[in-house]
Amino acid sequence: MKNKKILVAAAAAAAMIMVLIIVVMNLGEKQKIKQEHVIAQRYRTTLQDSDRQKVFSNEKAVDYFTDDIVNEHTLNFFLYLDEVCMDAENLADNLEQAREYLYSALPPQTAERMLALYQTYLHYQISLPDKIAEWGIPKTPDQALENLANLQDYRRAIFGEEIADIIFGASVEAQEYAIRRNAIFYDDNLYASEKEELLRALNKDMWGNELTADANVPAYTRYQEKLQLYKKDIAELRTEEEREAFLQHLRMEVFDPVQRQRLQKVDRFLAEEEMIMEQYFVQERKILDNPNLAEQEKKNKIHDLQDATFGEEADAFRRRQTMQKELEKSKKSLNTSRD
Repeated sequence: MKNKKILVAAAAAAAMIMVLIIVVMNLGEKQKIKQEHVIAQRYRTTLQDSDRQKVFSNEKAVDYFTDDIVNEHTLNFFLYLDEVCMDAENLADNLEQAREYLYSALPPQTAERMLALYQTYLHYQISLPDKIAEWGIPKTPDQALENLANLQDYRRAIFGEEIADIIFGASVEAQEYAIRRNAIFYDDNLYASEKEELLRALNKDMWGNELTADANVPAYTRYQEKLQLYKKDIAELRTEEEREAFLQHLRMEVFDPVQRQRLQKVDRFLAEEEMIMEQYFVQERKILDNPNLAEQEKKNKIHDLQDATFGEEADAFRRRQTMQKELEKSKKSLNTSRD
């Protein structure tokens, strides 16, 4: 039964990847991309999501805006205000709730200025979906960079160039880096050595000597990145033995002995689950191709096959299948609308 649970979990993970693809394609302003690789320390967001509540709700907000209301903390502060006012019924109610908080946390003069800027920010947020729709969904990295430039130009038109660059400048550079890096990193036509050379040039171009390794990146994430980095190299290995030896070499670089032992157990489980899945789809195809069965009979037999194959996880498997079909329909519809 444990094996069946692993199988369904794998199917769920695949479905979630498809969901993420669609979500990323319709990226909104408040989405944040967590970059699990090396990043520039001075471009890290000072106040992460988990810290906003702790920092801004304990009456220390004034400490971050003693000199000016526009600084590297302003955007996180506005996101925190969004959370404070999340139950607001309309824009007027949102502003009133923000006013109450600001005048309780900041000196009156500072609170008044911050409220005016937050009001501008709210109007910007409201108008943003229409602008994003106007620019269209980017199909290439160059189009994504163009949209990013359009976004910052739009912010400058609303907030003023200096304020927009202070509030959003760091995030723009981080997003630009992510787009340019991924264009290299996920190019399946490049060998690892070519990717590494291009990435070094990109890092030097954008960050100079300020780029430092992120020690908090989980080992498994680093391993997945190595697999992507060497994707073309691995694909061109001639035998399965060469491929297995290369993968073991990568694992030796990333994982400690205990982690490698756990991965070997997972490999065995996945191999077994892959075999079960292949056998299921062979049987399903035989049912679907049987000309002597009516449609309802096919559905009943497939339902029975799923019960026999997955046991108590059969319902979860069926939900995953339904979700995947709906996502495939959404992707086809999206592609049709683009054409």
